[in-house]
This record gives sequence, structure tokens and C-alpha cells, in this order.
Amino acid sequence: MSAAAARRPLDPRALRGCLGQYATGVAVVTYDGEDGPRGATINSFTSVSMDPPLVLVSFARATNAARLLGERPFVVNVLASSQLDVALQFAGKPQAGLQVPWSTAAEVPRLRGTVAWLQCAPWATYDGGDHLLFVGEVVRHDSRRGDPLLFHRGQFRMAGVAVYDLPRIVQLDGRPIAPWVGHAHRLHELSEPGYIEP
Repeated sequence: MSAAAARRPLDPRALRGCLGQYATGVAVVTYDGEDGPRGATINSFTSVSMDPPLVLVSFARATNAARLLGERPFVVNVLASSQLDVALQFAGKPQAGLQVPWSTAAEVPRLRGTVAWLQCAPWATYDGGDHLLFVGEVVRHDSRRGDPLLFHRGQFRMAGVAVYDLPRIVQLDGRPIAPWVGHAHRLHELSEPGYIEP
């Protein structure tokens, strides 16, 4: 018996909980469906290459997106923290009264109000077990300032306070002061009148 076969099967719920400790952004992948613009909410999105510029999204094999996306251009819409209703809408939980903010100027269906979007041409599709992995070549993109919507431990979240871990002062022997000193300096800056976050 091989070592792999001798291993006990993993508990899917425990594995999901373990993977859920990795915080991600939330995006909606949009594309032209058979009956008009379609979209699906994901948190499995990553940059693959800068030259050429490639990104990867992942869909369960049973989804419409997995069936349709292989040969179609698509847009990865990185949602803003104010777009929870959009995330839920495209996650299969229709939001009463929501007008989906489609961009009227886009050549591939795209959402308005996001913090970033990347328009992709199909590059390759790979077997990913119970998912299909779609790699797209980025052909257009844009971004704006704002906080993204986050997903962590099975819940949607908003970004918190930025970590400030570079203390500005050192001890006389050149060693850095304890990390809490850097945090204290940051709080002092934020409390100074007229301070503007860059």
C-alpha cells in the first residue's frame, strides 16, 4: 500500500476552516452569457504572471461559469467594501431592489463602483480537481482608491487599521525599538491636526 493510500482521508469541514484562515478579496467575474451579461462571485483569484500579464480564476465544474468561460473574454471586478449586496447577488442570493451596476461603456460586461477591474482574453484552462482553472491574459485594467470587500473565515469583512511596523527611532546601539513604539508613533501622527492619510 502506498503512503498516499495509507493516509487517513481529510475532514472536508476542517480543511475548509483551515483554508478560511487565509483572508482574500472578493471579486465578481463577468462575461457575456447565452442570454446577456452574467457574473459569479469568487474569492479564488490570483495573479499568475506579469510578462505576459496573466491572472487565474477558479470555478466549480458544475457552475454555469465553468461551462461557458473557456473561450469567452471575461472581467475580474474587485469589489469595494460598499458592494456587499453585489457580492451576494452574484453568489446566488438575489438582493431585492438591487439594480446591478453594469457599465454601459464596456466591451465585455463589467461592473461600476469597483476598486479595480481587469479585462481578460482567454489564455488557458486547466483541470483543478472538482474545479476548472481559467487563466486569462489582461488586456485592459483600471483601479481607484478605496477599501476592498474582504472574505475571511466564511464571512465578508472590511479592511481595518493599516499595520505600521517600521519604528522611526533606534536605540543608541542601533537596534530597533520594540514594535509597539512604531504603532504609538503612528497613532500620534493620526491624532495630529491636519494630518491626511496618503
